[in-house]
Amino acid sequence: MQASGKGELTMVSSKGSEKEPWKRHPRGYAWIAVLIILASLATTGAVSAATPITGPITITVPGDYYLANSIINSTAGIIIAVPNVVLDGKGKIIDGVDKSGTYGIRVFNSAMTLFNVVIKNVVITDWNDGIWMSDTKNSQIDKVTSSSNLFSGIALQNSMRNTITNSILKDNVAVGIVLYEQSNSNTLTGNTASRNGIDGIRLRYSNNNDLVNNKLLDNKGPGINFDEAANYNTVTGNTITGNTGHGIYLSNSNSNIITKNTLKYNRNGIWIAANCVNNEIAQNTVQNSTYDGIVILSNSDNNVVSANTFEKNSEAGIWLYNNNRNTIYNNLVKNNVQFGIHMETTGSNVIVNNYFYNNKNSVLISGLPANQWNLPQSTQKSITGGANSGGNSWGQPNGQGFSQITPATNGICNKPYSLATNNIDNLPLKWASK
Repeated sequence: MQASGKGELTMVSSKGSEKEPWKRHPRGYAWIAVLIILASLATTGAVSAATPITGPITITVPGDYYLANSIINSTAGIIIAVPNVVLDGKGKIIDGVDKSGTYGIRVFNSAMTLFNVVIKNVVITDWNDGIWMSDTKNSQIDKVTSSSNLFSGIALQNSMRNTITNSILKDNVAVGIVLYEQSNSNTLTGNTASRNGIDGIRLRYSNNNDLVNNKLLDNKGPGINFDEAANYNTVTGNTITGNTGHGIYLSNSNSNIITKNTLKYNRNGIWIAANCVNNEIAQNTVQNSTYDGIVILSNSDNNVVSANTFEKNSEAGIWLYNNNRNTIYNNLVKNNVQFGIHMETTGSNVIVNNYFYNNKNSVLISGLPANQWNLPQSTQKSITGGANSGGNSWGQPNGQGFSQITPATNGICNKPYSLATNNIDNLPLKWASK
């Protein structure tokens, strides 16, 4: 290509003898320059090159970074102090010296809220906290292993709308993951918290979080701990097994939804301590607890317990103490070692359409206030499959349960079942195997 004397660009053929005019665009030279630059950048890869990290650093410029080598026995970790940062650990290790007040990765800037921070593919060990995020929003922690830290594997403080996914939090002295001080609207999915010294996951003064499909295994405290003022959270589809403490523990926490979780071999399956109201416990499977399937304690009122299976727990399937106005319905409470339901100083509860099948179905302590054990008879199918519903089914493995030996009409026993003074199931269901 060469310039002609008339200001035109001409193309020279491969033979070098024929010329064709190319009508130059008014900005032709500028376009050619841009094309040359873009071609050069595409060749060199300079547009999005990530910055290597080889040791402790404070990141003050947004961009992509990667860990070029492991950092071992360090007293300082990596600080991310700006938004829009991606840190890819490339599977390498950030290792500390078990010193209090240290962080493997710290995401924090006292002058601003940080956002769009991604931390992934890194192994973190031997810090006070493996990852600590403060005042951080819309960020992500993915495929991180954080272990053997003095307090937590991952801690979020006053941080909102973040995700923690596919991470392993194990053998930390206190907690696998902790959300505290208004860490709201975060999502924790696909994580495994195991063998931590206290809790698998802890929520404290944090609301509207979603805990979905996590595994909480063999922690020395609760699998999930609603420590205090943790409200409007949803816990769904988690596997909570072998924790020395309770599977799920709630204290002073309200309006949470706990549904479709599997809890096995924990101290108690679900322990609702004092002053927890308006929580929904639904469609969970709670088995083989050292003590009880679910316990609801003092002043924990207006909770709903529905469509759960409480089975093979060493003491009671359900235990209520010193509370009022809870609703318990559509539950399978069967083969618990001591008894199906235990109640003491608790009144005005509605307990209907449950399937009790235990050697001893109920223990109601003397002086128990009145509770409601049946609804008006209706043609809605009952939990036993009968054509009518009303009260509860009372069966026993020896075949001598009230609902087994009492004649029935249209699925309702022909006489009431008296559990205690002011506690009568007027419409007990005819028993059927489930």
